[in-house]
Amino acid sequence: MLAKKKMHLKEQELYEGIFDDHDILKMPEIRVSPQVRLDLNLGVEKYLDASGVHKNARTQNNDKYALESLISRLDKVFVDEVTPYDIQMLLGKLKSENKKEATLRTYRGILKKFFAWITENGLVQMDNPVNKHSLIKQTSNLVRDRLPKPEEIQRILSCDSEIMPVLRYLIHTGARLGEVLHLEWEDIEDGIWQISHKPNCPTKFGIGWSPKWGKSRSIPLKSEALEVLENQPRISRWVFPKADGTRRDSLDKSWKTLLKNAQVEDLQIKDFRNWANHILKHENLFTTKEASSYLGHSPMVNESHYEPISKERISQKINMDGFNCYKAATKSDSVFNREILRN
Repeated sequence: MLAKKKMHLKEQELYEGIFDDHDILKMPEIRVSPQVRLDLNLGVEKYLDASGVHKNARTQNNDKYALESLISRLDKVFVDEVTPYDIQMLLGKLKSENKKEATLRTYRGILKKFFAWITENGLVQMDNPVNKHSLIKQTSNLVRDRLPKPEEIQRILSCDSEIMPVLRYLIHTGARLGEVLHLEWEDIEDGIWQISHKPNCPTKFGIGWSPKWGKSRSIPLKSEALEVLENQPRISRWVFPKADGTRRDSLDKSWKTLLKNAQVEDLQIKDFRNWANHILKHENLFTTKEASSYLGHSPMVNESHYEPISKERISQKINMDGFNCYKAATKSDSVFNREILRN
């Protein structure tokens, strides 16, 4: 009898719109639904949109390509499915494909930033799967240690190639390839090359170009570099354009052909910066600080990245007294190198 009375009383309350907490929780439009799982691809899209505000177009494009490629290889659908084991297995697969240690560390860093952003912004409740257990076997040296030999430089300069003016300029300036490909005639005045941010300069990623780390510098050009410029026809705003006057985006195909014709192996265009640094310090007698300022990096980077150990120089110097060692390291090398670059 009491139960029926309470039932009728409850029906009357519901009819009049009087609800207690228990009633509210049963309402479908108010009921708390289970948390929706975040799709990995959607997570990548959200991350790139948010982080792209603070990146230039090139960095954003590189991060997008790398992250999308890495995520696709995890073979997972949702963010919360990815575990530290999955990350370790992915790094292992990349290692088996002969990826360099420096490349693996870059990929690991990209993944770590992505999952950190996801978790720190509350999109998914989980621990970052890229943790201290995501190990990469450390090798003895992460830095590329390749100083072109004089005979290699000679063979390269002896070849016939449409990109030879670009290469000569790179050899004589030690500039980064991107700096040279975006070089405009107005950037050079009275023999001084001003390398700085150019907001209206077109690039393959959009409008606006900046030197690495956004650091500007002015460098006086050597006579050999000025000679390259004097012999270069002015067919467009670009100093080293393609035949139709448009800007070059890369030298990849022409460079590979040139190396094959010159019979030079394992040489990258950036190795010319090592060569230029060698000439600056051993021929022009630049200090490390002066050479690093000219090439656009720090003295510490100059010593660790741009001063490869030469076994030939070590063998030459070991049995010499200080004065003769100095002469051998400067004068004799200088004569030989000048002769190579002149031909």
